[in-house]
Amino acid sequence: MLWTMTNGSDQLGAITDPIRKRGEFSATVVRNHLLCCAHYRLTLRVNNFPPGEPGQFVQILCSPAADDELSGPASSEATRIRCWEPGLPPPRFNEPYLLGPQPFLRRPFSIAGRRDNTASGYTDIDLIYRVIGQATQRMQTLHTGESLSILGPLGNGFPTPADMGVALLVGGGVGIPPLIYLAEKLHRLGVKALAFIGAQRAELIPLKITGPVTLEPTLNVHEFAKYNIPCLIATDDGSLGKKGLVTEALENYVSGASVPGGVIFCCGPTAMMRATATVAARLKLACYVSLEQPMACGMGTCQSCVIKYRPAGAAEWVYKLACTDGPVFNTADILW
Repeated sequence: MLWTMTNGSDQLGAITDPIRKRGEFSATVVRNHLLCCAHYRLTLRVNNFPPGEPGQFVQILCSPAADDELSGPASSEATRIRCWEPGLPPPRFNEPYLLGPQPFLRRPFSIAGRRDNTASGYTDIDLIYRVIGQATQRMQTLHTGESLSILGPLGNGFPTPADMGVALLVGGGVGIPPLIYLAEKLHRLGVKALAFIGAQRAELIPLKITGPVTLEPTLNVHEFAKYNIPCLIATDDGSLGKKGLVTEALENYVSGASVPGGVIFCCGPTAMMRATATVAARLKLACYVSLEQPMACGMGTCQSCVIKYRPAGAAEWVYKLACTDGPVFNTADILW
């Protein structure tokens, strides 16, 4: 099923961008492997997946199909709930399927990369996730050949300003994936870039370390080195790279280096992105963040991912939706 949607919502007066294709697709698991003690890389194959940009995301239905876990009348009821349409008797919310432990809402995941096979009409997309709750515990059990439902590509991606000189990629935890995708695009455009990667401790870095980790950016992380992007790693406990916050590493480096036309691209925990925005303001650098707001639908319907937004020159702030107006925003326009 394919449909078109506008970027934004009527309530917020944000329908200004061209209409883009998005869709609901059945994706097949190509590979699902452990990257570190808590993170996995999931590769999905999708037929006729619409074009996308770094910074966009997909919504995954993490629960198994009804007939995979239920049988008999309960299975029929689960199918009826999933396929309910207006005009039909409403579902009964005391049914076993709804009272079970499986996640019912979709979960958002940033796209970490995509490879299009135009000859065969399919796309392989990479997602990196951390096992935390029931949904990601279910994803952890996915095997090659299994299928699951995804919505996407959703949201708006990172801009690439024409006057950009140096791209500064700042990522923490599960905020790293969209920056890997962005790194590939920057390399293709011939834009020089540096990456600053943060984690609580070494064992939580979902990347392949291939060289010495020093206090200066080096080509030591496979996912970025293949695009000729040096990385500087910071861990809270000092177990790898520079001890301290990644935002401190960013500010210390940029303050003592020349980054003409520098633009910061950031994704990670909200506190880290807010601190990055503060650093960018002090250094007078443009900064774009991909917000990690709680989302239920990912398409602007549930209104659960609102942020306060006031663009330059505006007298009043308004609400924006991270899913359709974002998730990428200029930090100068966000009221943290």
